Amino acid sequence: MSTPARTGSAEHGIQRPRARSGPRAEAAILDAAYELLLEQGLEAATVEAIAAKAGVSKVTIYKWWPNRAAVIMSAFLRESGDVLPYPDDFQLDQVEDRLLRMADSFRGATGTVVAALIAEGQFDPEIARAFRDGYINARRLHGVEIVRTAIESGEIRPADPDVVLDLLYAPLYFRLTVGHKPLDDDAVREHVRLVMAALRPE
Repeated sequence: MSTPARTGSAEHGIQRPRARSGPRAEAAILDAAYELLLEQGLEAATVEAIAAKAGVSKVTIYKWWPNRAAVIMSAFLRESGDVLPYPDDFQLDQVEDRLLRMADSFRGATGTVVAALIAEGQFDPEIARAFRDGYINARRLHGVEIVRTAIESGEIRPADPDVVLDLLYAPLYFRLTVGHKPLDDDAVREHVRLVMAALRPE
């Protein structure tokens, strides 16, 4: 008497792994995206490659994220966490410490991914938008309020808060992406000294 052929996960006597679902699938997707970013670069982190590495279908990815850029940014933000959040009692005299810590993070995996996202964003509008909205703008909101409060209290001279933040942070991004000089602590300290001297009231 013949035995009916098995179907489903045990077809031909081989137990197939169950497809990941829910939180496990989401975590696997984010893990895969970030690993591809670090190991092979942003160009390699396609939806197809992420799905294959995570062991899920492309449909599963698109169930949670609208496009490749959104997946990549979610993976980056999960790994980097809330990078250098402003504490509630943040003061301007803590700027040097904050920028030193930021430079230190830029010398590691965070810097590798940030530089790649900035470069790719010059050609991919979705990556550029995801990076601005998810990383840059989200971190500037509190900074603008701190600068505005410092101006109102007379700690620094009247100025556009956004321009003040650009003065403080832009050189770190410039050295990270251009690489003409190392992003070392001495350079950060000198930069902060010059900027804060220019911002002090006359």
